[in-house]
Amino acid sequence: MPENSEVAETLLEVLGNESRRRILALLSKKPCYISEISYSLKMAPKAVLEHLEKLEKAGIIRSFEEGRRRYYHINKSLRIEITIAPHLFETSVINGTNDLDVEKAVREAKKMLDLEFEKAGVFELSDAVREIEKIQQNMSRLQGMINSKINEAFERITREINACINGEVERIVMIGIAKGVRTAAEIAEQFGLPYREVEVALKNLEKRGVIRRSETKNGIVWRLK
Repeated sequence: MPENSEVAETLLEVLGNESRRRILALLSKKPCYISEISYSLKMAPKAVLEHLEKLEKAGIIRSFEEGRRRYYHINKSLRIEITIAPHLFETSVINGTNDLDVEKAVREAKKMLDLEFEKAGVFELSDAVREIEKIQQNMSRLQGMINSKINEAFERITREINACINGEVERIVMIGIAKGVRTAAEIAEQFGLPYREVEVALKNLEKRGVIRRSETKNGIVWRLK
C-alpha cells in the first residue's frame, strides 16, 4: 500500500540532488566502495561520503564490509509515484507486496475504464472517483510487485555469475550483458571500466564459451550463450 506522503517527500528531497542520483545509477549496476564511486563519477571522496551518508540515513542504500573496504548497495526495491493532474497533486511510496489478487484487480480496472460519465450525476461521479482511486492504488501495488520480480531475477543472475566467474571485471561484464548492455564501449561507459580491460574480459569469456559475438551493421555486439 502507498506509504504516507511525508516519507515520499523525504525521499524526493534526498533524490533531488543530481550527484546522489548519479551515485544511485552507479550502485544499480553493482555494489561500490567510496574510492570506486569517486573515480567513476569524478567526485571528491569527501563529497561521495556525505552523499552516501544521506542516502543510507534515508534507507535507500546499505553498506557492508569486505576485507578492508566498505561497499554500498541499494537497500530494496521501491517505487516513488508523483501524480500531477488538474484536480490532484500527490506523492507516495509503493513497496512491492505479494498479497494482491492480480486477476481481480485487472478485472476491476477494465470494468472501470469502460464506464461512461456523460450521463452520471454528481453523487455517482463522486462514488466512481473513490472506486477509481482504489483501483489506482492496486495498479501501483501491481507495478511494485513487477519491480520486485525484476529485482529478484537480477539478484539470481548476479548470484549465478558470481558463483561461476572469478575475475571482478569479467563478472561486471557478464552482469552488464545480462542486463542488455551489448557493446564493449557501452559496458566500459556504464560501469566505469577501462575499455581495454573490457575487451580482454570479453575475449576471455568468449573463449570459455559463456558469451558470443554477433556482427551487426552498427558493429560487434555481445550476448549470453
